Amino acid sequence: MTDPSDDTAGAIIEVQDGIVHLTKINEYVPGEVKKKKSRSAFSRFCLPFARCCESRKTDVSIVNHLDHKQETLEAYVMKSVSVDQLESWLEKKVETYRKKTRETHDASIITQGESSTEFFQNLEKQLQQQNIDEHSTVLIFARYIQRAVATDAFRIFKIVSDDSDSSVNCFVMDSLNLLTGGKFVNTDDDIVALVRNVANTQKSIRLSKNTDLAFPKIPTNSLREFGLENVEDANYLLYQPLLNSGNTIYVIEMWRIREAYDDKDVQICANIVAALHYIKLFSMKQKESNMSDLLLNVVQAIFRKMVSLDELIKNILKSAQLLVNAERASLFLIDNDNSELVSTVFDLKFDHGQERNLTQPIRMSINQGIAGHVALTGETLNITDAYADKRFNSEVDKATKYKTKSILCMPIKVREKIIGVVEMVNKINNFDFNREDEVAFEKFSIFFGLALYNAKLYDKIKRNEQRFKVALEMLCYHNTCKDQEVKEVQETQNDNWTTFNDFYLDPYEFDHLQKCKAVITMFDDLFGLSSFDSMTVTKFILTVKKNYRTVPYHNFDHGWSVAHAMYVILKNDHEQRFNYNMKLALFVACLCHDLDHRGYNNKYLKDTKSPLAAMYTSSALEHHHFSITVTILQQDGLNIFSKLSSNDYKEILQYMKQCILATDLSAFPNNLSKLNKIVNQNSENQSFNWDIPSNRSLVMDLSMTAADLSASAKPWDIQNKTVKVIFEEFYGQGDKEREAGQTPMPMMDRNKPKQQCVSQVEFFDHICIPCFSMLYKIFPNTKPMYDMALKNFDRWQSMCR
Repeated sequence: MTDPSDDTAGAIIEVQDGIVHLTKINEYVPGEVKKKKSRSAFSRFCLPFARCCESRKTDVSIVNHLDHKQETLEAYVMKSVSVDQLESWLEKKVETYRKKTRETHDASIITQGESSTEFFQNLEKQLQQQNIDEHSTVLIFARYIQRAVATDAFRIFKIVSDDSDSSVNCFVMDSLNLLTGGKFVNTDDDIVALVRNVANTQKSIRLSKNTDLAFPKIPTNSLREFGLENVEDANYLLYQPLLNSGNTIYVIEMWRIREAYDDKDVQICANIVAALHYIKLFSMKQKESNMSDLLLNVVQAIFRKMVSLDELIKNILKSAQLLVNAERASLFLIDNDNSELVSTVFDLKFDHGQERNLTQPIRMSINQGIAGHVALTGETLNITDAYADKRFNSEVDKATKYKTKSILCMPIKVREKIIGVVEMVNKINNFDFNREDEVAFEKFSIFFGLALYNAKLYDKIKRNEQRFKVALEMLCYHNTCKDQEVKEVQETQNDNWTTFNDFYLDPYEFDHLQKCKAVITMFDDLFGLSSFDSMTVTKFILTVKKNYRTVPYHNFDHGWSVAHAMYVILKNDHEQRFNYNMKLALFVACLCHDLDHRGYNNKYLKDTKSPLAAMYTSSALEHHHFSITVTILQQDGLNIFSKLSSNDYKEILQYMKQCILATDLSAFPNNLSKLNKIVNQNSENQSFNWDIPSNRSLVMDLSMTAADLSASAKPWDIQNKTVKVIFEEFYGQGDKEREAGQTPMPMMDRNKPKQQCVSQVEFFDHICIPCFSMLYKIFPNTKPMYDMALKNFDRWQSMCR
């Protein structure tokens, strides 16, 4: 506690006119000084002290007096200053000392006004710049070291290898901007040994011009770049090695004019250099992240942004430029047919948006230039002086007024085959492309090659798509009915046909024009032509006729016969167990079920590796028939379902696909087995549950098979005519197989005519009779088909005896 009797407690000391005044705080009024008589020990102590401050240099006099009167000051403090006051002073003293120590330490790292934390934050910001690289990182460190130890100028030496003195290169600036000006060049011989010594020992070296014989020649031009006038006064040197993974990669040479370097300067440099290891790790992580981003961009370009080959190449080249910091880039694809390099993206500039827009691709011989050499050899070329390389073609520089300095040219490979060459020109910041750039781009080139390969495939697909559209236009023109045909059908009168509702109707009685008119009649009878566009229905039927090939059996006559058979089946289903959409799908599917049939079966197409068989895993012909049907419906003025709702249209198409695929006889045994099981389970009450969708679906398939086989249920003369044209088609396939060195099936071998009867007996026994028998069980009114099929079966059996 403060002694109340002490006159100095809570007082303010002022010196005025050489007299010390002691004022209590509660008596102190700003601007007003009260003179008091010197009574206390404090006054007696300060009086002589005050008299020595008569000059304006009062502070200095006080300090000098106290310095020489330490014992007096101590005696006063011990006697008159309270413990609390001493503790307060001590706390202030310690805090001041700590603050001063921190400031000194921070200043020793960087500069005054910048703490170590701020230093690393600022350094991190610079390292996060877009185009930062190893050289730029070293320059940043050199600049911070220059500020930290008050260096007047510096030079940087790069250690390329350890086996040759010539591998020591010096960074020479040609601009005050350390990050954009300058380049590495070979250094003087008298410096090499000195720098080598620092690199090998990995220790700092201090030199003085006045005392050290090894003091090198002063680099006049380099020092003047830092604004030094009297460069001959550069008297002191400090060499600091920069390490990476235990090896010296750079040596910084620091010059001073006035003051020699001391241990403190060496320690400061060591502290900063120690941070290089962590910055290097940061830089590596950042590059890995950048590489990942670039590769992601490439993948996105492949799978999401692929609009054209040229656009993809531009996007990838931009990524590659960012990867190696190149000013310009070009890509050449190899044209093996003409032994040329072709470029559609040439001279892409780093600022993206100033690339040359080529109206015509640039072509050059693969035997010329640096790109040609890489394309032929697959060798990566890293050229630091383009004009010194005899393979360099300077004509482009002359035309563009651009100076090529360094080149990184690498091949792009896919499956070890060179498909292109990328040429990067002039690294940003006037540096040369280094091994780090090569390694990074080698990794990147894998994705580059993948992108180009996919882009070429995509480009080929797009071109084929255009060819397909042209071919489709031609197909539509040639395979669409003509107006004259439509007019002819519309003007044709019905020939007083008694009825089409006849299972035994002879299809050979009608010509194609009559058959087309008959289809319209049957269509109107089943579905009501007024609900459709009659012109569209007429054009659709005529176009379907035109899309049947002129093969012996699977032609329009067969399609018409199957459609007629379905018409009769539907007309005799008096219970109307198929709904409107099902009946419409069944009838139209029958008319179209063999569109564009080639006269060969699925097995033949598969054995001959036909493109059609390669498109589908099963039922290739049937899938193709449905595809042609949809193609016709999609043509202008041919969609007979255009007035139906969207849902009805989709449902009918689904039914039609199912029905056409059901005409593949390989699917019949499985369908029949399912139906037998269902019918046998319900044999006692003779009921068939039509409410079950799978049951209805099976009966639709059965009806399609029965209609397709309807010629077997015709009177014998019609059946016999049909069999003859069927075998004419079979023999055509057999002839093709024999020409290919294969042995055709007996029924397709025209040299075995007796097989006709045998094959027909087997066909009726395993396919026709089971089919019409099941149809008769479900649709009793189809008994005429079953009865006639039995008669024909007996006829074939008798012929084989």
